[in-house]
Amino acid sequence: MLLYLSLIGVGFAACVVIGSVAWYASKRPVGWEGAETPGWVKKLGADKLRTQG
Repeated sequence: MLLYLSLIGVGFAACVVIGSVAWYASKRPVGWEGAETPGWVKKLGADKLRTQG
C-alpha cells in the first residue's frame, strides 16, 4: 500500500511540474505577442464550451 501511495504522489508531482513547465513555455515568442491567431485554429472560449457540453 505504501508503494502504491508513493507512486501516486510521485506521479502527481511529476504532472504538476511538467504541466507548469508546459504552461510557462506556451507564451508567444518574442516579437509575436501581437500576432493574430491563424484562421484554421479553432477559437475556444467559455461561451463555446457551454454550448458544446
